[in-house]
Amino acid sequence: MTTSPSTARHGGNGAYVALRRTFPYLVFLALPIAVATTMFVVGLVSGPLAHDFKNELYPQAQDLLAGRNPYPGAIWPPLAAVFAMPFTILPLTAAKVAIGLVGLACMATALWLVEVRDWRVYGVVCLWPQVMGDIRIAHLTPLLCLLAAVVWRYRDRPLPAGLGLGLAGGVKFLLWPLGVWLVAGGRARAAVIAVVVALGSVLLVAPFAPLDDYARRLRGVSSEFDQDSYSPFGLLMQLGASETTARVVMIGAGAALLVLTWRRVSFALAIASALVLSPIVWFDFYALAAIPLAITRPRVSPVWFLPLVTWGLPSSGVATDPVWGVARVLVVFAVVLSVAARGEPARDVRPRAVAAAPSRRPGLDGAARLERP
Repeated sequence: MTTSPSTARHGGNGAYVALRRTFPYLVFLALPIAVATTMFVVGLVSGPLAHDFKNELYPQAQDLLAGRNPYPGAIWPPLAAVFAMPFTILPLTAAKVAIGLVGLACMATALWLVEVRDWRVYGVVCLWPQVMGDIRIAHLTPLLCLLAAVVWRYRDRPLPAGLGLGLAGGVKFLLWPLGVWLVAGGRARAAVIAVVVALGSVLLVAPFAPLDDYARRLRGVSSEFDQDSYSPFGLLMQLGASETTARVVMIGAGAALLVLTWRRVSFALAIASALVLSPIVWFDFYALAAIPLAITRPRVSPVWFLPLVTWGLPSSGVATDPVWGVARVLVVFAVVLSVAARGEPARDVRPRAVAAAPSRRPGLDGAARLERP
């Protein structure tokens, strides 16, 4: 029995249609699940899996629960250890898997809070090496992404926005430029709450160790690793510049971004400022760029795939070709954050109407939300 050309043509079209319908599920669902599963399996078999959590946060949380003093040797502030405490009821291996799964859940929740409803965005963000890399390291970057999303979502409500930023500062002093963004947008009360909460978290160290000893410990860690960071400072140091030159460039670039953050009231530029001015910038820190990008690009578009070109780089800037690796990350995320900044309103200020009658949708600023492609 022979197949007519008409039948073969229709059969071929049917296969094409089936592939076209299936392809998004393969790319944005099956592939992220496979990659995440592989990261967990490889981490469990050959390591590392949740490296910093295993060696720092988990034992620090155990010490505090047992009444032992983890300072001055401990690096993380007490608030971060409090976050890790629930995981200590699990055996270490199970806890390492759990912290990775919680990190993925934090990223998904952050995207939901900034009103991403395109399921494909969740899939492509899961494929970002910065997100997958945190499974292996556990720097609590997804938690910071969630708290940054809380700050943006509830920016016109001082208490939740201030608590979100204050807790982020209490976990890791990285997102402080969001305080500048809040003040520039007429949200000073939220910034004040954030300062109080963050300072309260730092003061929790005082019962365990003198604050100046803890500060010296942090400065020592910074001086040991800052030259290996994915930052302008790290790049210049690896190119052979003096520390003074690299520091001046870093501060100058960060200051310029802060000025633009103030003038434009730009959330994206505040995130960029944080990444430029942080003494240490690990690879996974750039997962924070997903939040401002999601705000202005809530549907999948080519820019969401750009970070995928940074696959293969390690957590620090030390690699076979460190200069090229650091430069690649800086260029990629300069583009990502520029796209996010260009899509923002000219000045995202607090509407007067919000003070009297808050919107039922906290992600909105007064009138209709910015139309975005």
